[in-house]
Amino acid sequence: MKPLVVFAYNFPHKKTQDILLRLFCLGYPVGWVIASNPQALNIPPPSVRTKIRHVALLHPEQIASRIGAKYIVAAHNSEEVYNLLGEIQPHLGVIAGARILKPQVIDQFKIGIINLHPGLIPEVRGLDAMMWAIYHDLPLGVTAHLIDHRVDAGRILLRKPIPLFPDDTLLDLSERLFEYQLEILGDAIERALLGQWHVLDPQTLGRPNRKMPPELEAETLRRFETYKAKMLHKGQA
Repeated sequence: MKPLVVFAYNFPHKKTQDILLRLFCLGYPVGWVIASNPQALNIPPPSVRTKIRHVALLHPEQIASRIGAKYIVAAHNSEEVYNLLGEIQPHLGVIAGARILKPQVIDQFKIGIINLHPGLIPEVRGLDAMMWAIYHDLPLGVTAHLIDHRVDAGRILLRKPIPLFPDDTLLDLSERLFEYQLEILGDAIERALLGQWHVLDPQTLGRPNRKMPPELEAETLRRFETYKAKMLHKGQA
């Protein structure tokens, strides 16, 4: 297969690190890592902590060097990246860390660009997928899809619910959602290479979720134990 293009962050980042290492261990060649510098986001920090604070992360440039990938530092939607993709004519890309990619970047890929989303698409799209799923009493799961110009839409490669356990915390579920994204990566690549996907019916797509406001974060936390009991009763275990 033609080497993959990986979109990443140019700083130590858990998802960037683990996707690059997973691709290497699965034997998928990475030809180029396009790493974007940090960007200031106009998004307030959450009032409820749902992420583990990781330490001792590797810089992606170090990983790229070890796996034999070219490392390019550039804004993902820049003219530099557009021209690079025009030269290399990539078949398949993987997002290991990126903001929204523009159509002129996406359309350079013969097959497409895989994104791993910590929610079941189309039911849970956009930001704070885990918290919105809990708030709306929706099952937790992950989706691999080939992106298009819309947020968390495109061609669906794979959806997978995650198990719940009675003693789970929000941190447990957040980390499990992350690990299941890594687990489905290999299958998602194989399905993409074989053309095994389905296109979402536009009528199933509501608006993607925005950042959850603090008052709803607090309400979601209050609902959490009831939510677990409902999901366990329905069999999400």
